[in-house]
Amino acid sequence: MGDPHAIPEVRSPSSIPLVESLRREVGAWRAGGRYEGARPTTKRLLEHWFLDEHQTPDGDRFAFYFCQREAIETVIYLHEVVGIRSASGMLGRYDAQPLSAPLDLPYPRYVVKMATGSGKTKVMALAMAWCYFSNLYENGSLPATFLLVAPNLIVLERLRTDFDSARVFRDDPIIPPEWRRDFDLEVVIRDEPAPMTAPGVLALTNVHVLYDRPVPAITNPVERLLGRRPPASLAPEATLIDRLAERGRLIVINDEAHHLHDEVRSDTGEPLVVLRSLEALHRRSGGVELQLDLSATPRHQTSALFAEVVVDYPLSAAIDDGIVKRPVIGELHGDVEVASADASEKYRARIGVGVQKWREVRDALAPAGKKPLLFIMAESTAAADQIAAYLETLVELAGRVLTIHVNMSGAHRGEIRASDLEMARAAAREVDSDDSPYSAIVSVLMLREGWDVRNVCVIVPLRAYTAQSKILPEQTLGRGLRRMTPPGSGVDERVIIIEHEAFRSLWEDYAEQEGLDVEFSDVEDIRPSAEIIAVDPERLAFDIEIPQIPRRLHRAPAGLNGIGVEQLPHLRLAIPEAIPDQMVEYRGRDLRSGVTVDTGSYPIPRADDPSAVLAWYVNEVQRLCRLTGQFAALAPLVRAYVEERAFERAVDLHDPSVLHALAQPATQVIVVGTLRSGVDQATLQTTEGLLAADLKARLLSSTKPFLWSGEVALATMSVFSRQACDSGLEVQFVGFLDRCADVAAFAKLAPAMRVSMEYRGEQGGLAFYFPDFAVRDLDGDHYLVETKGLVDIAVAAKDQRAAQWCLDATMVTGVRWSYLRVDEDLFSRHASSMSEFTDLAAAVRAVRRADRLRALPVAQPRSRDDLVRLMSDVAARTRQDPPDLAGELDRLRER
Repeated sequence: MGDPHAIPEVRSPSSIPLVESLRREVGAWRAGGRYEGARPTTKRLLEHWFLDEHQTPDGDRFAFYFCQREAIETVIYLHEVVGIRSASGMLGRYDAQPLSAPLDLPYPRYVVKMATGSGKTKVMALAMAWCYFSNLYENGSLPATFLLVAPNLIVLERLRTDFDSARVFRDDPIIPPEWRRDFDLEVVIRDEPAPMTAPGVLALTNVHVLYDRPVPAITNPVERLLGRRPPASLAPEATLIDRLAERGRLIVINDEAHHLHDEVRSDTGEPLVVLRSLEALHRRSGGVELQLDLSATPRHQTSALFAEVVVDYPLSAAIDDGIVKRPVIGELHGDVEVASADASEKYRARIGVGVQKWREVRDALAPAGKKPLLFIMAESTAAADQIAAYLETLVELAGRVLTIHVNMSGAHRGEIRASDLEMARAAAREVDSDDSPYSAIVSVLMLREGWDVRNVCVIVPLRAYTAQSKILPEQTLGRGLRRMTPPGSGVDERVIIIEHEAFRSLWEDYAEQEGLDVEFSDVEDIRPSAEIIAVDPERLAFDIEIPQIPRRLHRAPAGLNGIGVEQLPHLRLAIPEAIPDQMVEYRGRDLRSGVTVDTGSYPIPRADDPSAVLAWYVNEVQRLCRLTGQFAALAPLVRAYVEERAFERAVDLHDPSVLHALAQPATQVIVVGTLRSGVDQATLQTTEGLLAADLKARLLSSTKPFLWSGEVALATMSVFSRQACDSGLEVQFVGFLDRCADVAAFAKLAPAMRVSMEYRGEQGGLAFYFPDFAVRDLDGDHYLVETKGLVDIAVAAKDQRAAQWCLDATMVTGVRWSYLRVDEDLFSRHASSMSEFTDLAAAVRAVRRADRLRALPVAQPRSRDDLVRLMSDVAARTRQDPPDLAGELDRLRER
């Protein structure tokens, strides 16, 4: 599996010409590191989302997927940086041949193609935050009124779960901490009144609100004679659209946007109702600022992709990145159907295989507390009822079968019947829970978008698939693609689809279009791919208690008040004696003949506004230090530093030579870097004085069973019989610990165990470190151990933070904790000859000691004061190994 959060080094090309051009341009913009051309508010959001590291309240890592990052970056780049507001403008700029006729809209429309399960809802939330804070901090550059349109009531229910009471903005790191007090978004659902005075409004509704409702026919005989009964109030009732129009400009976001084209004119194919309603809304309000459409299948009914697709994240990429389950097509051989009017008899072989595969998956996942679902798609309502009745006769499924009927014709074809809607809503909330009453779901046709649950592991399609039926393979798979475990958790999840002959040909065509390489296997060869990592109740003697140390590191803008320029280094940069003339040569050629008709030489403009130069330095320091709204506090510091300590002498910012020097890239790097270090030191503060009362502890045995598809090592001296390893080095280290005579207990610390600590990352922001092993020796001493194959730039900061964590844990618990980093080359040289863990620890410390002593000054101490200073230096350098400090000082005295 790939890393869904990492920027891909290599990716499959998209068949959409516009996408290929945008990938290159947005990628270069991202790689610049500064998001040049974006407004300060937008820069802060992008850096918070994608450059800072985040953790959930439970201590799990959190990061947005790269596909989510690319989607919002592309929209921001197009709208804010290059200012393209039309399909023709996009196609013209990138010289792209449209795959279908673009819509002639009076406002920009950006279409994002993202595979089912890849997190479109978070992209919507990111877009809303961008618009909201741009409205608040950038003089209303974007509106803070949103119309979020769902294609059906089930999708509406899912979106409501995420957005009602602005839940997604609280649960996910979408809003920078310093802006949370300023975020006030009122969420209204369907027909609820939209508040006129709220700073921001999100109106969540289903697409049918945008339909033109025909006047119903008169059925009352009295009304036929006298006319319709007058309304109770002569004032017409304001609709949701009316209320939104009164708020002025707005943003329109369409989920599953291909449904905008479900109803078209038969003669011209022109889209009806929805897009016309949006255009009418544009004319009535202050204008639709932009329309953001998201869909896994943004296609016209002719199957042609929308011309305005600017992002393409196909299902193949989502599978390879481990964002969704990996589909496996189970092949059947022999006579698998019989002639019968009863679907349960006709498809008994297919159903039987599906049930058997479900049993295998159920048994494999039971220790982890997961309850897989069997999903059967029938060819008619009667067939669904027959199949459900048969499943009810099986012991494991009796009373655990859910049958959902859908509309078979009309505008709502494929949608859940109104009579089953409430049941389906309740079931959608229940089927993924640990105490779900359901094990199998039977439905006719297929459930349309929105009814997507995580525990579907086996799908049995029984109806014919044709292009004319508009049932796409991805829509079929959509019922089972969502994962039970988080992406990046180390589990290679699979969804098994029992092959149907009419499905295979359609699937192969689709797979070719999307670049998919799906596994086809005989059904009997398909087995669950994940191991269960669980506590062995017979091994509680090997349990380890992990102190839950409170965070030490936090960003405190108030620290700016304590910075004085005298605390920052005096750089003594040179001031040029003369400002060189920089000229640019100009030559004008006749376009037709190529003859030169004009020449000239012009000076390159110099920086001449001290305020603008100073503002650039302040904003750059603020950006790099992840501080927002601190311009007033930083500006005096930056000005004083530049005037008094940046150059070889005190300077006047109005001096042209000084402005010229400040405009040079080398000067900017040095001055900004120095200021950043000082501001980081003042604002990235450490909490001192941890007390035992602050401490909580957690036993590793409290870890719930979890799935793991990576390497697994067996162990005897651990509360876990199987260890979830990330590399071959970790597997070897498990074997070493298991044979050490002085090890009492150990465990490989998987992400599910939530052992982490924050530290200062190389970009200046908060980052999180997850150590590899916890070890307890026979004397009761504890160790955090990191096995390291490659020592990168972040290792030193992680080492320092882990050593501090161990010191804190030792001070507040009275149990000795030490940190040990075991590099692969050292382990390879010594491990085979060692029988005790303490021998390896001594070898590691000897190497670290030698490294630190080599870094000491060459000159030998010649006086008592020299010796004291040298001892202090050694003490500082050995803070990462506190327990050995006394011995280190003894050795220094001997030296």
